[in-house]
Amino acid sequence: MVLYVHFVWMVCYLYIAIHCFISKKRGDIVKGIWLARLQNLKRKPLVLISMTVMTIIFAYILSGGVGSSITLLVATDDTDMSNKVLERLQHEDDYSITVLSEAELQEVMKEKRDKIGLQLQEKTYSVLVDIESDVVRMLSLEVVTIYNELAFQEQIITNAGESKWEEVEESMAEEPSFLLKKSSMDESQVFRYDGALQSLFGFMLYFVFYTISINVQFILEDKRTGIWNRLKLASISRFQLYFGHLSFSYLIGLIQMLLVIFLFRFIIGTNMYGGFWKVVVISSVYVLLVMAFSLFIISLVKTVSQSSVIISLLAVAFAMIGGAYWPLEIVQSEGLLALKWISPIYYGMEALKRVTIYGETLGGVFSYICMMILLAILLIVIGITLLEKRTERYHSSE
Repeated sequence: MVLYVHFVWMVCYLYIAIHCFISKKRGDIVKGIWLARLQNLKRKPLVLISMTVMTIIFAYILSGGVGSSITLLVATDDTDMSNKVLERLQHEDDYSITVLSEAELQEVMKEKRDKIGLQLQEKTYSVLVDIESDVVRMLSLEVVTIYNELAFQEQIITNAGESKWEEVEESMAEEPSFLLKKSSMDESQVFRYDGALQSLFGFMLYFVFYTISINVQFILEDKRTGIWNRLKLASISRFQLYFGHLSFSYLIGLIQMLLVIFLFRFIIGTNMYGGFWKVVVISSVYVLLVMAFSLFIISLVKTVSQSSVIISLLAVAFAMIGGAYWPLEIVQSEGLLALKWISPIYYGMEALKRVTIYGETLGGVFSYICMMILLAILLIVIGITLLEKRTERYHSSE
């Protein structure tokens, strides 16, 4: 924990040094704001540390340590055919298979309805699942194919012997009768699920919401205590004051997200499908949006306690309707799906999943990135305007 705080301190001080080099006068002002905020962070590092640690714990535990493979619970009737089908499935990289008895499978599926169960018998099979999806359909197709191939093999061996099957298998390998290519007519409509990334992205976006919001609240605290007005009387412009506070909040949120991303990618080994740097870019834009939204919230309230309550409620609501806790593809309510557009988490979540699980480029999620930037600019302008108007009304009333 101490190393974590010192790492944040070092990065922030490096940023201050660069800014001072670029603009001496403005850099001195920003440096003073940053040093004050860093001293506060050094005295009270618990919030930043706890939000990062909870992101890691929740993401790792709730993902079940799974990667890109699909967890599959399988039970057989111990016949030769069902055991052969199971053996073929176990050689597939797409599935992480747990073998259970039929009674155990039925019991588990009653308790964990989000799992996929497969019951294999001699001539048929059953897929046990609550929600029909492309994953279930592809699994059914693959199991049917395995049954047909094994039945074809058994028929040839029965009629012509093992040697004939070896000849047929060799000829099929050299010159297959069919060349089958599987693809979707519209890739954007295919539901792909990765439990590890769903948990990682969801909880990372959720907890960083709190980290940034708590830091932005220092603007409201400075206005309440009168520090803001004393700084303005010292010929410090509003731009410099807002820039100092907001840039600090932005960098703290970005550092938290980068630490989590680097940890899961390079230490835990989470598969990001070659989209690691795209994840970093999208995360930096998402932090800007959350910072702007937090600024907008504090412009509507009078005290830090009021903003804390509102942000806590909105963070949970935005996580639910934005797809942080579960994929929106499994949500059946049209009303809840319509609300996703007001959630900042939705834009970040969709963009992150698109550049990883779906393999899209940054150009493919350009609309999400533009939407986050435009919303951030709009909320910053509205938030600062409301804050300044309320400050002017307060002084005029005095």
